[in-house]
Amino acid sequence: MFQKALMFFFAAKVALVTCHYETGHAGLEKQKMKVERTGTLDRVLDECSGICPSPWSEHLLALNDSGGKAELYEISKDGKLVNTHPVPGAVNRDWEEITTDPAGNVYIGDFGNNSNRRKDLTIYKYSRDTSTGGAPGNSVTPKITFRYAGQTFATDEKKEFDCEAFFWANDSLYLFSKSWEKGAKICRMYVLPDRPGDYELTPHDEIFFKAQITGAAINAGKDRFALISYGKIFLFGISNGRIGFHSPIACIKIARKQTEAILFEDTGGLLFTNEQRGMFRIKLKDKS
Repeated sequence: MFQKALMFFFAAKVALVTCHYETGHAGLEKQKMKVERTGTLDRVLDECSGICPSPWSEHLLALNDSGGKAELYEISKDGKLVNTHPVPGAVNRDWEEITTDPAGNVYIGDFGNNSNRRKDLTIYKYSRDTSTGGAPGNSVTPKITFRYAGQTFATDEKKEFDCEAFFWANDSLYLFSKSWEKGAKICRMYVLPDRPGDYELTPHDEIFFKAQITGAAINAGKDRFALISYGKIFLFGISNGRIGFHSPIACIKIARKQTEAILFEDTGGLLFTNEQRGMFRIKLKDKS
């Protein structure tokens, strides 16, 4: 009963979000777009926190949040389970995001850090060996580990070192932070190589939203990227390969409960999901 009441309160709060702050402070234009329900995720994805196109098929890949199995779920575009891919040697401590590169590698972000206390922030780089019929190409999945420069782990430190959003581009991984501070929340963009290793991250760009960033995606043409939050999507342009917050486009209100996963479709539209197993689509306006 308590859980249902909490979810009702959360859904009501999300329904009331607006784009006022982002239009006034982040340069984003408020755009109203139709949200279409497209499907329901299989029950195995009871807490979906990341989704991306599959590099091996016409399907999608998705993963569950913290405490789930170390598995990727291949699903159809209406949410039906097609296949399950165990990730060798991996642990799902707090999986939050998934992305791929053109070589067919899948990057799994085990970097959820709600308490800002974690010191084992990890990205798994998973690949399949097609010569073995699709079995994993490695007995242990390679890891990229990192830490945030300047984080002191002091008890009174601002809770700004969480992350639930990233995508691959230009042989690099672009991470977008999630702040737990009250009021306007800073979102920092970090960049690290897509190669296994241990890295210290410093911000490459930053912006303030009245929202927590929970997912990210970049389009096939590498000229737009999107960030999703609870109730809103933020769209930015990319020019001359420069990724950052310098070309704001739109703030789109979606208000579909706990939205944490997003991807660009081949048609140019956006598909997103929530942790209540809903799948939704919006058709973006043509570029001017």
